[in-house]
Amino acid sequence: MKHDCHYHPGEPAKWHCGDCQIHYCTRCMPDADTRKQHALCPHCSRAMRYLGAATEAVPFWNRIGAFFRYPFHTDPLMVIAICTLVPLVVSGNLIGLIITLVLALALLKYTYAVISHTAEGHMKPPPVAVAFTGSGFDIVILQLLVFALMGGMVAAAAMVGGPLLMFLAVAFVILALPASIMVLAMERSVMAAVNPMNLAVLISRIGTPYFLLYGYLILLTLASGAAQDFALTHFAPGVARTLAGFLNSTFTLILFHMLGYLLFQYQEELGFASDLQDDENAGEMQNRDRTHRFDADIDMNLKDGNYDRVQSMLKEA
Repeated sequence: MKHDCHYHPGEPAKWHCGDCQIHYCTRCMPDADTRKQHALCPHCSRAMRYLGAATEAVPFWNRIGAFFRYPFHTDPLMVIAICTLVPLVVSGNLIGLIITLVLALALLKYTYAVISHTAEGHMKPPPVAVAFTGSGFDIVILQLLVFALMGGMVAAAAMVGGPLLMFLAVAFVILALPASIMVLAMERSVMAAVNPMNLAVLISRIGTPYFLLYGYLILLTLASGAAQDFALTHFAPGVARTLAGFLNSTFTLILFHMLGYLLFQYQEELGFASDLQDDENAGEMQNRDRTHRFDADIDMNLKDGNYDRVQSMLKEA
């Protein structure tokens, strides 16, 4: 939900005081600590809630072009190239099979990292090293467990309620799959990713845009399948496999980036706060100079009509 600053209409709010019910922008809070998400209300001196970029995030349907450009940054292109081309040149023995499997795991790890990276406010892709180093490879096992449990839920529904209940269970699983992927990427919890109530709450909090995104994801999946089929039927086998693998990886990154951005856009409804992180100096812009705090206090008191207070503040200064 978009909130404007109480003192600067049109300026997106970054802080909210629950006691005073006032929204403040960064101009009102020059001394706030966004890294620690801590600031005190200028009126009551109580700690305020940090809103992050929740009030200024562009709706995802206005960023379709940016989503399609996302995989063509240097880092994701390198990940796609390594994971697509290397399996084509390795031998077909056991070592080649292991290398191919490891690269597939790395690509899947990178796609899940894209969701959490985007949800945290990074609109640029994560670095190449994220795919091949550090922890996080367990996400593959977790995702397989999620699929197995969802299949078990459908089978249980068929045993208990027959074909009708099984059909309803399948419909819910298909509808909730993007939500399940988002939850798994953010929480790394299998139970949270398969809990129907948890998924239903996430979908309800996002609301209609979730279903709009779902339509985009279906179109992306169909486009990816059509493009890969075209490659396989119109090119030589070696070129076709390379092109199909590249297209599949590219569309997957677009899809996962969209899921992460949906989390970023609806962070306030989902109960967390993150801000745009790609500006390297954003975290260092916390100017603690008291003159900036003084100017902000003067500005707010003038707009509140507290002229005597402003006069005394100026005399004291």
